[in-house]
Amino acid sequence: MSRQRYAHLDGLRAIAALSVMIEHLFGDLLRQAPPATGPMSTFARSVVETLSLGRFGVALFFLISGFVVPFSIAGERPLRHFAISRLFRLYPALWLALAVLTATAWLSGDRPSATTLLANMTMAPPLFGQPWLSPIYWTLFVELVFYGLVALLFATRLLRNVFALLGLSLGLIAATVLPVHLRLHGLAELPVQYLGMHLPFLFLGLLLRLWLVERRTGACLAAWLIGFAQLAAVIAVSPFSLARGDHFIMEGLAPVLAAYLLAFVVFLAAIRLERPRSALLARTGLISYAMYLFHGPVNAAVYRVLPFTGERGDLVTMLVCIGLTLTLSWLIYRTVERPMIRLGRSLSAERDARGAYSIALKRLR
Repeated sequence: MSRQRYAHLDGLRAIAALSVMIEHLFGDLLRQAPPATGPMSTFARSVVETLSLGRFGVALFFLISGFVVPFSIAGERPLRHFAISRLFRLYPALWLALAVLTATAWLSGDRPSATTLLANMTMAPPLFGQPWLSPIYWTLFVELVFYGLVALLFATRLLRNVFALLGLSLGLIAATVLPVHLRLHGLAELPVQYLGMHLPFLFLGLLLRLWLVERRTGACLAAWLIGFAQLAAVIAVSPFSLARGDHFIMEGLAPVLAAYLLAFVVFLAAIRLERPRSALLARTGLISYAMYLFHGPVNAAVYRVLPFTGERGDLVTMLVCIGLTLTLSWLIYRTVERPMIRLGRSLSAERDARGAYSIALKRLR
């Protein structure tokens, strides 16, 4: 992909990250402010009841990851290179964020157990039956599972197989919808998980790449089938989710459906038109991962000084939260993320060079 296209995708990442941040600010405002009808409370409530900005941002992130990440598997030893690059790209900043959350919890007297902390450090606490130190981080496990599936598809030469991707995505959706309906009809008490509702968005991004960039036969139809199946599945599970209060559908069905539809339309239009072409958004997109990890702790610190009231002054609180998050995220990107990315690349290149030297030496013998 060209440098222009990378900047374009970074702009989309910035939009996704800012959407998630604003959703959380609105949610905090509605939880903290008195139930009286202040202008900011009224505005925030009208937004969250119309469009789930957080789900829009998450869906957009997933589409971008599906469009980009699988095609970074390259090099002399592609899977090892992929694993090293993902490790150094994601884990150091996460561990720093977990250290901040742990220190904050200790200061407040709510100390997490060592088991919980170690499980969080793997980026897969659900596998160990442990909660996230921050519930915001739930998307990281979805991405981690996607990386594993992508590596498996690459190893079996199915990464560009449209029918395999379509079958896997529909199977993942069914793995959520069927247990829900078996429970609703009293037929079986199978465990319900929503991982199968999120992963297809990542595979949808992959299929959109195969359709729009590689022009693979059947990719267009497969992408539309997954999109419609996803929307139908959200509608099918929404009564169960709302009744159980499990946070998959929080504000209501309409805001979540609107978020998914808008994310798909925005992503498709952006890829077609190669927009947005904004240097500011592109630079903000570079720090979107740190924004995602650290906006929660920053917000909590700001609220101690500038608590929400539901009045117009809350706009100042929000701008301070966003400004401090952007500043801190840029520092973390410069001092942690970028050096670790470069270290991962150098280690991967060094191992590739050693592997090539060993192969050449064996041939000479």
